[in-house]
Amino acid sequence: MTDYCIRYIELPYASKGVTVQDAAGFYNIYINSLLSYDEQKKAVAHELAHVFREDFDPAKSLELVERYRPALS
Repeated sequence: MTDYCIRYIELPYASKGVTVQDAAGFYNIYINSLLSYDEQKKAVAHELAHVFREDFDPAKSLELVERYRPALS
C-alpha cells in the first residue's frame, strides 16, 4: 500500500504541484491552491502518476521522469 497525503498550498504560479517522499517512504503531495479546480485535478493526477510509477528511485533522473509524464497543459 502506498501512503500519501495531498495538501493544497500557495506555490509560485509556474509550479502546479510537487511531491516529496520522506525518509519513511510517505509521499507528501503539494498542489498549487491558486490553480483552477480543473488544473488542480490535472496536477493531482500528474503527481499521483509519479508516486504509482515509483519515479522516486534515486537512479532515475528528473529529466527522464518528467519526459514520460503527461503534460499538464
